[in-house]
Amino acid sequence: AYSVILGLIIILQCVAGILAFIFSDEAIKASHSGFVTAVANYDPGDDSTTGGIDWLQKHLDCCGIQNASDWRENAQKATIWIKTYFNSVPDSCCKRLRDQWNPTPKCGEEQGMGNSPLIHNGGCYEKMVAWIYTYMPMMGVMALAFILFEAVVILITCVLRRDGLSPVPVRIQ
Repeated sequence: AYSVILGLIIILQCVAGILAFIFSDEAIKASHSGFVTAVANYDPGDDSTTGGIDWLQKHLDCCGIQNASDWRENAQKATIWIKTYFNSVPDSCCKRLRDQWNPTPKCGEEQGMGNSPLIHNGGCYEKMVAWIYTYMPMMGVMALAFILFEAVVILITCVLRRDGLSPVPVRIQ
C-alpha cells in the first residue's frame, strides 16, 4: 500500500509538472493583470497590498509595471497612490547606497516623472518574466531530481519488503 500511494503521488507530481510547463505562458500573462491590480491598489497604509510590490521593486531593481512613470497621475495605473503622493514613486523604487538594504526614506518624492538617477527607471514586469524564464529550467531539474529520489525510495522499500527486511515494530512492555 505504501508503494502504491507513493507511486500515485509521483504520477500526480509528473502531471502537475507537465501542466505547469504547458500553461506557463498563460500563467505569466495572467500575472500581468494581477500586477496591474496590485499597483492600482498600492496603499502605503495597508502592508498587505504594498508588500509584494515593494519586494519586487527592491529585489529586481525596478519601478512600476512598465517603468517608473507608471506611478504618475496621467498614467492612471496607481490610482490609490496618486491621490496622496503626487509626482512621487514608492521608496522601494529608489536605488540603494552601497551598504544599505532599505532605500533612504522619502527618496521617491518628486521622482515620478521617471528617468531620475535616484530611482530604478526600468519596469518590473519584464524583469519578473525574465527571472522566471531564467530559473525555470533549474526548477524543472530540481523537480525531476526529487521525483527520481522518490522513485528510488519506492524501489528500495519494495526490495526490503520482498527480502523480509522491513522494519518490525518494537513493542515496549
